[in-house]
Amino acid sequence: MKILNILGVGVLSTGVLMIAGFGLYKFFEDSEIPLVIKGGFTIIILGVIIILVSLIRERLKEMKSSN
Repeated sequence: MKILNILGVGVLSTGVLMIAGFGLYKFFEDSEIPLVIKGGFTIIILGVIIILVSLIRERLKEMKSSN
């Protein structure tokens, strides 16, 4: 059952990343959006990615130490 869960999460994540990637591509391709907005959006996305990576690393450390 665990393999199916991992496969499902992988497929879902791939789909979400594809749609988000296309949206980001179109967002940054649009020349009418000011550069300040594009920069701010980029910084927000990087901040969220850094937080998510940090949380994942913490969880993995906790799982290792509890086993």
